Amino acid sequence: MMLGYVRLIHPVPVLFVMIGTAAFGLLAAGGNPDLARFFLMIAAMLGGQIAIGAHNEWRDRQHDARHQPEKPIPAGLVNPRHVRPIVAGGLALGAVAGIALGFWPFALLAIGTGSGFVYNIWLKRTPLSGIPYLMSLPLLPIWATLVMDSFEPRLIWLYPLGGAYVVAVHLAQSLSDITGDRASGTRGLAVVLGRRRTQQAIWIIAIGTALAMPAGAFLVGDRPIYGAGSGAIALSFFGWFLIHPGRRSGADDSRQFQTLCTGAAILAAGWFLSIAG
Repeated sequence: MMLGYVRLIHPVPVLFVMIGTAAFGLLAAGGNPDLARFFLMIAAMLGGQIAIGAHNEWRDRQHDARHQPEKPIPAGLVNPRHVRPIVAGGLALGAVAGIALGFWPFALLAIGTGSGFVYNIWLKRTPLSGIPYLMSLPLLPIWATLVMDSFEPRLIWLYPLGGAYVVAVHLAQSLSDITGDRASGTRGLAVVLGRRRTQQAIWIIAIGTALAMPAGAFLVGDRPIYGAGSGAIALSFFGWFLIHPGRRSGADDSRQFQTLCTGAAILAAGWFLSIAG
């Protein structure tokens, strides 16, 4: 039963977000963060992620009962009556920790968390499903610098540079839902594109972003070698996934999503370091 509650909050995406939060916090603080603010940052992000993941499963429980009965609620691993307190608890943790960090860190945290709920309630099964990802994911390194009082305006270039990549991450996460969403008549972006074109879009965007990273770093970065290096590392990582002999197995969708998330962390860290000098 406990495993069902772990699955309820979408542990793999949450893990990637929390690793990114910790990494960007450390980078923003030059490796020596104020520990109180660092742990408040971790708690604030974790609370919001728990709330978004649990709410997503609760909103989808009837759809999943028909099309993905292995999910925690339809499989009987989680009592639906327990989900609302989990969502409320996550929001309370995020709010208390976020308020303690100050106005602007809390404001950006609220925008990012709110975009997750907008996705769950209104946009998940529409062609606009990528917008909440576009709003929230590039905010993560920016938010970390605000928390650690080291905000750098050039970080905002993450939006035009990595905006398409964020949509690719969303498409990768949506692949496993295409069959069920199509059967239920919903029209998320991946359903509209279809599986083949979704796969093509994911890798065109991912590889294109990795190729653009060095140019962007040379244009506006103080230490562009980091941007160039991150682009090369990401390209190597993507190439390894695409030629891996087990790529087309049943677990391919999950590994593809994990690969895209890891690539996002590599590219964002490279951009972060390229302007930190």
